[in-house]
Amino acid sequence: MDVQPFAFFPYKPLKSDELRLLRVEPGDTDYRRHIFEGYGSDDRALLWVDAICINQNDQVEKSIQVPRMSEIYGQCERVLAWLGPVDSDEESHVCRLAERLKYFQSPADLTSQGHSEDDRITAFMKSGRCDETAAIDVESVRKALKSIGHRPWFRRIWILQEAVLAKKQPILLCGAYELGYEIFFKTWVLMLNPSEDGQLLYSFMAENPVRFKAIELVYKNTLQARRETTPEQAKGPVSQEKQCAIDIVKLLNETTELEATVAHDRLYALIGLLACDPLPPALQPDYTQSFAELCYKFTMFVLDQTQDIRVLNLGTVGSLSSVASWTPDLRNSWTARSNLTPSPGICFNISKDGKTLTMPAIVIGQCVSACKPITPDPDTGIVSPAAFLQFDEAVVKVAAAIRRVTRMEIMTEWFKFHLSDIYTEGRLTQNPVIVQRVMMAYVCMVHGQPLSSLGTRFGTEEQLLGAYGMITDPIFQQSLVGCSNFVLQNGTVGQLLHGDAVAAVGDAICAFPGLSTLFLIRRSEDGKFKIVGQVSKWENIGASLLSDQLDSYRHSFERAHAGDKTEYGVRMLSLI
Repeated sequence: MDVQPFAFFPYKPLKSDELRLLRVEPGDTDYRRHIFEGYGSDDRALLWVDAICINQNDQVEKSIQVPRMSEIYGQCERVLAWLGPVDSDEESHVCRLAERLKYFQSPADLTSQGHSEDDRITAFMKSGRCDETAAIDVESVRKALKSIGHRPWFRRIWILQEAVLAKKQPILLCGAYELGYEIFFKTWVLMLNPSEDGQLLYSFMAENPVRFKAIELVYKNTLQARRETTPEQAKGPVSQEKQCAIDIVKLLNETTELEATVAHDRLYALIGLLACDPLPPALQPDYTQSFAELCYKFTMFVLDQTQDIRVLNLGTVGSLSSVASWTPDLRNSWTARSNLTPSPGICFNISKDGKTLTMPAIVIGQCVSACKPITPDPDTGIVSPAAFLQFDEAVVKVAAAIRRVTRMEIMTEWFKFHLSDIYTEGRLTQNPVIVQRVMMAYVCMVHGQPLSSLGTRFGTEEQLLGAYGMITDPIFQQSLVGCSNFVLQNGTVGQLLHGDAVAAVGDAICAFPGLSTLFLIRRSEDGKFKIVGQVSKWENIGASLLSDQLDSYRHSFERAHAGDKTEYGVRMLSLI
């Protein structure tokens, strides 16, 4: 937009019930044309833009204005979603997309008017299979869908309340083009269907527009059910604050893929979707407090209201140094959707000062060897062969000696663990040569041997070059050794799941009731423990524990609570 830089915007203090609005006069810029379309000959329009109308440098003002955003989105005439400008190289594709979306919604030719939107989109795709000109048109639209679907707007956590609370469908604005909201999502799904271009289904479902739309539909249904609830039903057995705690946990659990520029907004961007007035103190926006303090107060609020320890699944634990080590970091919420366990009920106790969390635990083992995260060369971004050999000495060699197996067997487990992020587990199991090929390319890299020395046993020259490209890729190398790895006393190998934490000899690995990952803990001088971080064993695929393993731990916790004999030893641990 052609607005003045924020630093020169004439901000004046606002009263708590006031808003800033921008008066926009007609003009020929993209956003001006969009604003005045449909407003006849009016010579001005009033626009509210969160990034401008709230003084982003005034933390007190933000704390007051942010809770009002749900009211703004719910009562405004229209919500305009600015996706950004269109570059010259994508202009023709976006133009074609805009034209096609209008046609899919309301075709001009009579023969298509009797068909549904889905039918018209499908017919358009089929036309590209039998006509060369139509094929160019279809591919152009697909390029525009892919390009627009990966824009930052679809990853912003704030857009959830924009979409859910708006009285009318938001209007997607992309450069000079206006895109229908619902028809864009429908076309995106149908034309980029994984069966059409060979994408893996799980990666398709994680794409920004699809995931965002799924979340939006869940909460539109929630709000609709809330509107239909009678005052008598609303009273119910659950207090308003407890329901608020339940709802915000659900929201955070569903929005793990969405992002916030300001860390505090991981929580504050969702409060407009809560039916709680006034907001509990722990959820009242306060941008003057640290993010760690926000996470701690939020966790204490949920534990107090719900007595549900699973709130610790909402982020990485052990990474916030200024608060209790068991406080989840809501910025890193990759574990939230791996909460596979039912609530264990009240299974913990918090000290009066709120610093010590005491709960039962199953100690899986102790670290007998550990390797710190390996940093790549700052110039090349590549990990040196010498660093990989150090890793081999500290982890692979030790695990092989304890388990009395070859180092190749340990390395196979290592590569399968990491390749599961790229291939499905089923494919790796059915086609073990994938792991073998990458592993042998790794051996050649570390020992300076040519790929030609492998012959054709592990694949063609092209396949081996592809495997070598993977093993020398900085991102893949980061996944291999960018986090601390460790070996337990029985030879089990595992990895911490965030890069800042470092395992040490003597640390223990344990499971807690209701939590879906294992934890690395370290004993303090006072006999209490600090959580270092969440971990995953190489023998497991993914961060969360397998469902049968979770069930076996749960049964032991339940039997220990009842005073019965357990499969695993259960003891009480105090975490600080």
